[in-house]
Amino acid sequence: MLPQRDSILSLLADEDSDTAALVQSQLIARGPATLDDLRELLPAASGRAERRLKETIAQIAGDAAEQKFGRLCANFPEDGDIEDAAWTLASVIAPGEDFDDLRAQLDQWGATLGRKLLGKDTVIQQCNTLAAFLGSELGFRGNEDDYYAEENSLLPRVIEHRRGNPITLCLIYIAVGRRAALPILGVGLPGHFVVRVGGVFLDPFHAGRRLQLEDCQKLLESQGLELQPHHLLPCKPRVMLARMLNNLLHAAETGDPRLGEKLHGWLQVLQRATV
Repeated sequence: MLPQRDSILSLLADEDSDTAALVQSQLIARGPATLDDLRELLPAASGRAERRLKETIAQIAGDAAEQKFGRLCANFPEDGDIEDAAWTLASVIAPGEDFDDLRAQLDQWGATLGRKLLGKDTVIQQCNTLAAFLGSELGFRGNEDDYYAEENSLLPRVIEHRRGNPITLCLIYIAVGRRAALPILGVGLPGHFVVRVGGVFLDPFHAGRRLQLEDCQKLLESQGLELQPHHLLPCKPRVMLARMLNNLLHAAETGDPRLGEKLHGWLQVLQRATV
């Protein structure tokens, strides 16, 4: 429990920015252990105090999330939990945000999909049901108007807006499908990520349309490549995480150089962990 709660709010509301900055730095120095207490102050804060309190919470949460994500990259196994990694990454980019409701949304969609899959015994029927639910009913598809936007690489933003890039949309399919006991795997085609259930391939970027092998070949032709058997193999979670970081790095290099530097560092750590 924070001592002198009223005094803290009063000092954060002070017109003297140096005074407020000193209080903020002292609170930040206390680290993550004080986050719950600070959040409890929010309903009583307003104006400058509220803004500065939110800044302080975001700073503490962001520092903690960066440390956690750095450790995750250093120790992420080949078959690690890619969804957990995506949530941790989002907490770095959007420090202090509460994602509990969005996690619960995935649980709800998984339960709904599970009911829709009852009686669907073939892989084709299951894939049709999956695509109809996520692609048509919920409207998940690629953000073609702003393909390289940062939000397309962040799991919570994709859940909120139903738009994303190929790999994050595939993660939605994987997360919801697995909650419904449907074994979905990511497939890292060069330049485009898709998913597969058994031998059936779906393209979440295009509302879950089913892909034949010739469709996969066409996706590679624009890059001057020929489809090879290894292109269709499941993509390991560690490779998925690296591609997600690379996508964010592409967005950050022009808009947020400081974030770009951190992403570059995490990629290096992740790559060293594979050696």
